[in-house]
Amino acid sequence: MIQLKNLKKTFGTNDVLRGINLSVNKSEVVVIMGPSGSGKSTLLRCLTFLEEPTEGVIQIGNHEVTAGELNRKRKNDIRELRKTTGFVFQNFNLFPHKTAIENVMEGPIVVQGKSKEEASQIAKTLIEKVGLGERCDHYPSQLSGGQQQRIAIARALSMKPEVMLYDEPTSALDPELVREVLQVMKDLAQEGMTMIVVTHEMNFAKEVADRVIFMDGGVIVEQGTSEEIFDHPKEERTKRFLWSVSKGEE
Repeated sequence: MIQLKNLKKTFGTNDVLRGINLSVNKSEVVVIMGPSGSGKSTLLRCLTFLEEPTEGVIQIGNHEVTAGELNRKRKNDIRELRKTTGFVFQNFNLFPHKTAIENVMEGPIVVQGKSKEEASQIAKTLIEKVGLGERCDHYPSQLSGGQQQRIAIARALSMKPEVMLYDEPTSALDPELVREVLQVMKDLAQEGMTMIVVTHEMNFAKEVADRVIFMDGGVIVEQGTSEEIFDHPKEERTKRFLWSVSKGEE
């Protein structure tokens, strides 16, 4: 489903990603953890070319793009690659002047060329799916952070992605609102959605992840099942990170 080959990203003299090789299978849920500055969010953004990788190859489904190539076909390849992914950001990124249903309708209308009637039906179904059917006509300012993030998930799903990418989707939420967002994500995982999740939510990783990856310094330090990583980490850096998180220091 996803193949990353020697993915690198440099900002000036700062090597943020230093040769990432990663495969993710269809319906697999992969959780990526690591300290701030380890390259987790940059990795996700490079997957959809929100950040231009410096080097490497990205393949999602049948679409493959090589970093650095400059031609018309490549632009089309990036466009097609993006269509296969849904991206959920840390800070929701909803249009403040549009209602919940209008936010979810935007993609199907603008990108897929669907009629307002068809887009409206898709949006209503997805908003009900995330448990907010009675909030369709509310603006983001009238919704809690958790509700906004659930609308953001519905918006990503409206494009019928093959893969869902989450960049610390609960880090901007008050603790009592985290559970409702994680529950929606768990439900999607149980339905077989392929997911890559950057998060510090250890319980979510233990319950849902098929594989946990620990990154630091722009490289994958260690990966394995949640039991292998949380109960029997091999690398000393992983052990220190998990100890820090358990103490609330990371």
